[in-house]
Amino acid sequence: MKDGLQSALLEAIVRVGWTHKIQEKQAEAYQSSNRWLTLIQLVTAGLTSTGAITTLINNSYYAKIFTALVGLISFISTGILKAWDFQALAKQSKVYANNQLKLRDQLIDTLRDLAFGLKSDKEIKLIWEKLEQERFSLYSEAVPTSDRSVDKANKQLKERHDNEINTDYNLFISSEILEKLKVDNYKGESRK
Repeated sequence: MKDGLQSALLEAIVRVGWTHKIQEKQAEAYQSSNRWLTLIQLVTAGLTSTGAITTLINNSYYAKIFTALVGLISFISTGILKAWDFQALAKQSKVYANNQLKLRDQLIDTLRDLAFGLKSDKEIKLIWEKLEQERFSLYSEAVPTSDRSVDKANKQLKERHDNEINTDYNLFISSEILEKLKVDNYKGESRK
């Protein structure tokens, strides 16, 4: 039973760790989109409402065309900001990421208890089942992520690692626990 619990905990820690990092990157993407669209909206609205375009361009025909284009850009950016509440989406992604971080820490604590015999296998199995239920219940709250966010998370987590779960343990679990568990394929490298 201990080996099965160990494997299940290790896999869950890695999966939850990846989900946490991807959701963090998605929150950053939403925040960036919000900043850029807000800036575009402010600049284009300012240019059209102050009459700056007609003042800077003497030819009224070109001024009208340019004003119409800038006004259209302002209208579109305002519409996008109203249609997609990037601030709310960023907050939702961040909350989900934080829930995953909390879950990961609980899984690591459980793995430590298993590794050092701090709790019985029966107690650890009960904790594991509770954490699995929590992990599954969080799925419905997940914010969809973009491939770009996945790529950014991948790059951040794996500058020194490949994408196999058994070699990603040291991205999320302390070397002391891994050494105590005698995890196969653990490289023993220190985490940065």
